[in-house]
Amino acid sequence: MKTKAIYIALIFVLAISTVAMAASVEPTLYTDWKSGDAAFECGQVEGCDSDFHFKFDNWGDVTYDGPYTVDGGNVITISNDDGYSFDWTSKWPVACVIVKGSNAANVYCYDEPVFSDTGMFAPTKYDKDGNPDGTYAISHATFCYNEPGMCYEEETAWAEGARYVKKGNWAMYVDYDDVEKTVELIADYTNYVHAGTVTFSAPVDGYVTITVNLTGGAIFYYDLNDPLFDDNLKVQDYAKAPTKTPSPGLFAWKTHIETGAITGSIVVPVNNFYGVHMDIALPVPCGE
Repeated sequence: MKTKAIYIALIFVLAISTVAMAASVEPTLYTDWKSGDAAFECGQVEGCDSDFHFKFDNWGDVTYDGPYTVDGGNVITISNDDGYSFDWTSKWPVACVIVKGSNAANVYCYDEPVFSDTGMFAPTKYDKDGNPDGTYAISHATFCYNEPGMCYEEETAWAEGARYVKKGNWAMYVDYDDVEKTVELIADYTNYVHAGTVTFSAPVDGYVTITVNLTGGAIFYYDLNDPLFDDNLKVQDYAKAPTKTPSPGLFAWKTHIETGAITGSIVVPVNNFYGVHMDIALPVPCGE
C-alpha cells in the first residue's frame, strides 16, 4: 500500500519552522512584565490568538529537558535547557512563547503558528555602564497554543469482501447476489480502518449503482500532480471470482469524485463480483 503525508491547501496548511541555531523570529521585549497564570500572561500579548496555555514555572529550580503533557492534552518537549536558553517542539501549533527573566520578558510570536523553535532566551541584562552583560537566567516560560487543524494522509481503500490473493496484496472483491447490499469500506489495511460504506443497488435495466459514503472525516482524494484526469473511484466487474492481483488503473469502470467530497457513485453493468477501489484521505493532526 502506498501511503504518504499530504497537506491539502483547501482544508488547512500550517507552517512548520525549520531547525536553526537561533530563534526563527525576533522577540518583543516587555521591560515590565506582569506575571500571572498562563492564560493571564498570554492575554497580555497583543494579537496572540490562543485557546490553550501552559506555564513552566520556577525554571531555575528545575531542569525542564523532556516531554510534558500540558493543558488540553498537547505535548511540549523542552531540550538543551541550560537555565539561560532552551529549544522546544510541540505537537500542537504554538502562537507565542513568553520567556521571563528578572522583571522583563522576551515574547516570541509567530505570524503563522509553528511546531518547534530553537534558542529561546530571557532578556539581555546590562552592567552599570549600560553595556550588554549576557542574559538573565530564565525564571519561567509560558506557551500559548491551539489545537491543531486537520491535515490529511492519503490511503487506498477497498469495498470489504474476499481477498483477490491470499498473500501479499490486500485488495478485496465483493460477491453480488442481484439484491441491494451494503459492505464496509476499508482503508489502511494494517490498522483495518473502517472509512465508510459501499452500497450496491438492486439491478435496474441491467445496471447497478454503487454508492460510497465516507465517514470519520475521510474525504475523496486525487493525485495533486494530475488533478484534471485522475479517476479516484474505480470498479471492475467479474463473472467468476478473480484470483490474480488486480491493477485498479486498468479497471473498466472509472469516475472522478471531487476532492473533499464524502459521497460518490458510479453506474456499472450487472455481474457476479465487483472490485471497488478508491483513493481517499484520512484526517490526521497537522505537524505529525
